[in-house]
Amino acid sequence: MDASTAIKVLLIGFVLLLAYAYAGYSRLLAAAARMRKMPPRDTAYRPMVTIFVPAYNEERVIEAKIRNCLAQDYPPELIEILVCSDASTDRTEAIVREFGENRVRLLAYTERSGKTGLINKSVPGAGGEIVVLTDANTRFAPDAVSKLVSMYSTEQIGAVAGQVKLHVPDKGWGVDKEVTYREFEAGLKYHEGLFGTTVGAFGGLYSIRKALFKPLPANAYSNDDFLIPMRILAGGRHVVFDKEAVSSEETGKDVAEEFRRRVRIGAGNFQSFFLLPEMLNPLRGMAFVCYFSHKVLRWFSPLMLLSVFVLNLMLVGNPVFDVMLGGQMLAYVLAGIGGLYSRRRRRIPVLTSLYHFVSINAAIVGGFFVYLKGIKSAAWTSTERGNG
Repeated sequence: MDASTAIKVLLIGFVLLLAYAYAGYSRLLAAAARMRKMPPRDTAYRPMVTIFVPAYNEERVIEAKIRNCLAQDYPPELIEILVCSDASTDRTEAIVREFGENRVRLLAYTERSGKTGLINKSVPGAGGEIVVLTDANTRFAPDAVSKLVSMYSTEQIGAVAGQVKLHVPDKGWGVDKEVTYREFEAGLKYHEGLFGTTVGAFGGLYSIRKALFKPLPANAYSNDDFLIPMRILAGGRHVVFDKEAVSSEETGKDVAEEFRRRVRIGAGNFQSFFLLPEMLNPLRGMAFVCYFSHKVLRWFSPLMLLSVFVLNLMLVGNPVFDVMLGGQMLAYVLAGIGGLYSRRRRRIPVLTSLYHFVSINAAIVGGFFVYLKGIKSAAWTSTERGNG
């Protein structure tokens, strides 16, 4: 094989991998899942449940969050709300204390350790057999906890992820594609769950068997909702996605806020990649297929996109590949125009979609460099997202 042929093979290979990652996998997975069914619910199963709520300066939303949790239709005597304050400096802790209920427990830490630290310190002492992890700005449907718990119908099920629907805040603009993307992700997780191999969860609503919890690395960064379920999956238990267990939260107010969030997630993703080498074993079957197809290929898609462009440049002079190069350049130019229009609060459907795609991959690159710099702390700052 001469050099030119090798370049063509590599180029076509990367194009096919990108097409599979962003379009082919979802379609093949949906087709394969048609003959599968969700495990039956066990509505008679009523264990003690702990709702774990991490909080850092959440005075704006914490009261509504607690009231939302207390309004769950699960038996009141079998549910506790565990609010863990990461050395909050506002009225968060005072508001929690005002409830004065046995079902609402406050753990007020004096030194910041981030969400990861709160989870590691607090989950082992939770009173529930099932722990529901959430965020202060996420609002549950009245039956969300009941739905999650009923999915633990067999011992083989170790974690159940719930649906977190996004909506754009009143003053938000340009983030509607995040809503569409979330719906796409939910579809993937549901179909993966039919095989017991849902890859990660939405941080606003997921649950685990407390007995299966393993402490996270102290610097685990914006990835507890991925690492915790994946470790359970790696341990041989099933992880499923319950689309009937519903919650909601707002998107960021603008594209810039969502981009910063995606950079943080990107950094956590690369950290997760190196913390889960066992999941790259093809002998794990469907668990490997879902992990590699859903996550790994997307995490490395910016590298593949760059490789496609560079390899294409090396084939200049070949009419077919000249057209391909022109198409790439046009797509990036149109994405840039879409970005300019977006900043002016105007959208053009195709251009906005291209901009969103490029923005996601740019955030992955940003996250990679954050990871390379070294993640020493998991501490976070409360976002501006509303209470959904």
